Amino acid sequence: MQCKYCGAELEEGNNVCPNCGEINEEKDFSKKLKVMKILTFCLAGLILVGALLTGINYGMTGRLLPGKNDVFYKASYSVSVEKLNTTAGNKAFQKNRDTVIASLGEYTLTNRMLQVYYWDLVTSSEYADMDSKTPLDQQYQDPDSQKTWQQFYIEKVIESWEQDALVLQMAKEKGFEMPEVYASQFETLKEDMTEAATSNGYTSLEAFVESMLGRGTTFETYYDYLWNYFLGRSYWAEYVKTVEVDMTDIEEYYEAHQSELVLNEYFQVTKDSGNLVDVRHILIKPEADIKDEDGKATGSSEDAWNACHDKAQAILDEWLTGEKTEDSFAKLATEKTEDGGSKTTGGLYSDVWPGMMVEAFNDWCFDESRESGDYGMVKTPYGYHIMYFVDAEEGWIRMCTSGAKSDKALEILDELAANTDVDVNYKKIAIAELD
Repeated sequence: MQCKYCGAELEEGNNVCPNCGEINEEKDFSKKLKVMKILTFCLAGLILVGALLTGINYGMTGRLLPGKNDVFYKASYSVSVEKLNTTAGNKAFQKNRDTVIASLGEYTLTNRMLQVYYWDLVTSSEYADMDSKTPLDQQYQDPDSQKTWQQFYIEKVIESWEQDALVLQMAKEKGFEMPEVYASQFETLKEDMTEAATSNGYTSLEAFVESMLGRGTTFETYYDYLWNYFLGRSYWAEYVKTVEVDMTDIEEYYEAHQSELVLNEYFQVTKDSGNLVDVRHILIKPEADIKDEDGKATGSSEDAWNACHDKAQAILDEWLTGEKTEDSFAKLATEKTEDGGSKTTGGLYSDVWPGMMVEAFNDWCFDESRESGDYGMVKTPYGYHIMYFVDAEEGWIRMCTSGAKSDKALEILDELAANTDVDVNYKKIAIAELD
């Protein structure tokens, strides 16, 4: 094994480098997963509303960034906990947190932000041949080139940041603003994370953030990282919709990706599988007033079902006395629905396929006479559903149109990246090891 600080060979069984004297202590970065689980709870709002952005990525540009070979300038970019715990080492580390590592127009990537990208990417990645108990700078991702996992991830971080910067630049030029569904969650983010930190035994919000993303990381940096993530992907989702494709593009996409047109990991979309439906609903559940000898709820009485119907009818009447638009229905769904799976989306279920929902819900959605703007109410074993029909389209056309648009959008992003100057200085990178 080589010393991660100077590259000298270490004696077997001895982690103290004979050349530079540094201690090459092995650390299990997998413990960060525990902290991330804690974080999941305090970011629940963002995670729920962010479900709509799942899978929205820009894709890799497939080109080498300027100065990319400099990633091999150091055997390791890590700053050890031991060094951080010394006055001189911590002072030197903190001093370079705002050093600019990369720049693209008005956008810059500092060491502080790079570290957020880095540890977030490492934790969210799954590679079978990567050992979480061995420091990333001490194991090869590519034995032939002797590229370490750390160098591999740093390359990915720079590429990811470049794509983020390009998309944010596009969003700014169009005057795109953060959707309210996300912006409202950011208003309480600091409060939510502080509460999570305290309840899980951290002395401060800063200590919580640093345990997750390394020394020198501030809440403000993490906030900016999340803000840019949701803003960029929200804009990208809207931008892709504006890209024009024709039936030739759609047919070509179908032929190339037919086996990949799968929903929910098992529903295969083909030219014969029928329509996919977008529908909004507001679910009202009956009170579970029938109980067994132990007081456990076992069902709902007829009176409870009647009360449930009356409550649902009152909500439908409220909507009918208003603007009677999809937007007003969505707002009412957010306020009134008892379906946790669609509350944050205004009651929306997209890409519903035949047989996905319970019988009465399914039959209403796939009625051949159904048209956009139709509304009604159906009863299922879950309660009464106030329904609003958004639209329907042949499944293969919908999915292949989306795929073809995304491919063409990525081609545009590739071209934009190829014509954009990016300055990268790998020599200045320094990443704090996790405590």
